[in-house]
Amino acid sequence: MPTVLITGAAGFIGSALCIQLSTDNKIIGVDIIKGPDKSTNIDWEHADLTDEDSVVAICKKYSPDVVIHCAGIVHQKIGAVDYATYMRVNSEVTENFAKAATKSNPGVCFIFFSSVSVYGEDNLSVSVSEESECHPSSDYAVSKLNAERRLIDLSDEGIIHNLIILRLAPVYDREWSLNLDRRVFAPGKLAYLRFGSGTQKMSALARHNLVDLIEFLLQKSPKNSGVNILNIADAEAYEFNKIIRVFQKSGIRPNRPIISIPLFSVWLVTRIAGIFLRGKRNWIYSCYDKLASDLVFDNGKMMETGFRPVHSLETVFDAEIAE
Repeated sequence: MPTVLITGAAGFIGSALCIQLSTDNKIIGVDIIKGPDKSTNIDWEHADLTDEDSVVAICKKYSPDVVIHCAGIVHQKIGAVDYATYMRVNSEVTENFAKAATKSNPGVCFIFFSSVSVYGEDNLSVSVSEESECHPSSDYAVSKLNAERRLIDLSDEGIIHNLIILRLAPVYDREWSLNLDRRVFAPGKLAYLRFGSGTQKMSALARHNLVDLIEFLLQKSPKNSGVNILNIADAEAYEFNKIIRVFQKSGIRPNRPIISIPLFSVWLVTRIAGIFLRGKRNWIYSCYDKLASDLVFDNGKMMETGFRPVHSLETVFDAEIAE
């Protein structure tokens, strides 16, 4: 039975992975938050991954066959986390864990959860593929891209032999949909906001699809397969109007009135804010791009693996289907 080590195992994605993968794998759950006291299928390690000695000790103890590196600082509100912290936690820790894992097991498969945010928001008028240039606009996105480059360097040096980098579209589930809420809700969810025509499309990723994909990859992943970078998203991108309709019908999101917001007013607000917050200007401008433009990411390479995502906004949020 393969030993699979999952970092961030108590988190939104990591916890779902632990549950689904524990049937056919020996799971080691690692998190700074202490896991359950007892579990028949999961060994828990309480650790701060910025402590390099702890990382080395855990990898030496278990010599995992697969590492799924979910842990990291997610995209926070402006000013909540500084650049140095993003780089230390999201980038340096990733490199250190990869080094420790490969030292304990040279054949380890290292799966890193990156983000489509590494592409930035410039010139995204067409579907973005893995070969598109990356122009990250936030400290979070910069740290994820830097982590990717550190891992690829380790592969080039012959240290990692099986590296899978997954660039995740915004992840959602019935219980947590902040990445979608930001596109369609007013503060406090007092109303739905339709920006412009509402026909802008965005790629998104159901948590169920992500977990299914990981299980699929573990079943077929060959040894010493080099570097694979994949955009991960649901089968179809979603119009903002569709997100609003699905939410209204779901019974688990509020049925609020829809207020139309001209895109010019959003553009004007972000430009004024950029004058006063020059250090965050690119990130502020990107907020307008996320509301005004399509953000669609090509998942063709994911489909070429043979995996087919079966979940969607409708299956996740439709009360009758979900039940």
